[in-house]
Amino acid sequence: MQTDPQASDPTPPDCFRLEDLEALQAFEGRELTDVNYYLWLNRTEAGAAPYRFLYTLELAFGYDGALLLSSGEDSTAIRLIAPETLIRTAQQLQTLHGQVSIQRVNAGAFPLWQPAIGKLLATIRLSRNDAGLYWNDALLLDFGAWQILVQISQKEGLEVGVKQGKM
Repeated sequence: MQTDPQASDPTPPDCFRLEDLEALQAFEGRELTDVNYYLWLNRTEAGAAPYRFLYTLELAFGYDGALLLSSGEDSTAIRLIAPETLIRTAQQLQTLHGQVSIQRVNAGAFPLWQPAIGKLLATIRLSRNDAGLYWNDALLLDFGAWQILVQISQKEGLEVGVKQGKM
């Protein structure tokens, strides 16, 4: 019988686990080459326009790989996911709804991302709780003169925007 390593992990669900922190740090100092949004299309009624939200943010670092940040299916925390997880979720939703439910949108040319493309990701900043653990509800992508805040939306999914004030 296999045991789930997360089940025995004492890290609270509202904080990043050590493996996640190490994965985030691995992308610091790398050049951002492209950005993709994976939108979850939630069709509530036949014929109605779908409700969309940002399910996964993919930050591509050329040959250095990609970092996938997701709101998860419950939209309660930022999760690091593998490409296989994104594909599996998209396939499950397509099977369940009989139509494509995850849409990829290239965001590298969006005004929000243009100042970051071709720049090194200097650091990923996180806030800490009183116990010294790092919250998983927001993170700041620091490209030096340009900083982008990624956070859990009040509704569903992720929100991205230029940093405003202190984190």
